[in-house]
Amino acid sequence: MKLHQLRALLSIYESGSIQEASRLLHISQPALSKSIKELEADLGVQLLVRSNRGITATDFGERLVRRARLILEEVRRAREEIDTLKGVMDGKISIGVSPVTPGAPFINSLNRYRKRYPKVQVQIHELRPSKLIEGLREGLLDVVLTSLPASRSTDGFHWTELYAQPTVLAVRKGHPLRNARSLTELLDEEWLLQDSLEQSRVGWMFETYGLAPPQRVIECASVVLFSELALNTDAVSYWSRRILDHVIKLGQELKVLDLAEQVPPMNISLVCRDQELVTREAKALIDELVYAYRSPHAPRFDEGASPGK
Repeated sequence: MKLHQLRALLSIYESGSIQEASRLLHISQPALSKSIKELEADLGVQLLVRSNRGITATDFGERLVRRARLILEEVRRAREEIDTLKGVMDGKISIGVSPVTPGAPFINSLNRYRKRYPKVQVQIHELRPSKLIEGLREGLLDVVLTSLPASRSTDGFHWTELYAQPTVLAVRKGHPLRNARSLTELLDEEWLLQDSLEQSRVGWMFETYGLAPPQRVIECASVVLFSELALNTDAVSYWSRRILDHVIKLGQELKVLDLAEQVPPMNISLVCRDQELVTREAKALIDELVYAYRSPHAPRFDEGASPGK
């Protein structure tokens, strides 16, 4: 199994075409076909098949593609690490965030990082929490800011809790339950969440107060569409206080519910791979972010919360 064979497999799989993979890799089509045939012969299984959808992977191919992606990312990181040791920080760092996680400390940290390492290529990907961890697992992301609780850290990643982000429940202006004072009044309502009920703190909130979870839930990962649904439906929406304040600043209004029960905050964590596998570019940014959020000298955040301990 050779690196050029894995590159060929991954490129054909992602493009669905030997012709397109040939163009992307600047390798002739016969050479690509030969690489795949040699790889299949070495492993003793068929990896790719032709279909009306183009070229697709067999079950064996799907499994190897996942590994190939991680292997090739590790090779890229290794080369960047060697270049860094030569004295220049000019590699690449991929950061994964969800819509609720960035804020002023993140932007300030990134600005300081860019001034210190202007040659480092920075990529920021906004994904749902489950997709963030998947990207980290596949080697596509170097560091992640997520609202998933650290108790889910079963993948051997390194988790650092940064801070608790205040949250609220809200309904549209004029909603018949805009003056509700208890969760029990909202049991039969439709709920609007950015994550699944299992991943959202809303499920935990209902469990804590001994109530059955909502039966009608809309999941929407788009902040813009989430805002429009909250404003134009009777759903009870769960918000990061920072995001809601931003929406209100844009001239949109929602009624924040004043309930007897406490709405649980989102505990924001920084997640990365094992420290020995983190590139120096990523390590420098991780140190910057941890200092910004957790240093005793760090200013209070615009979210209104103190750093997590």
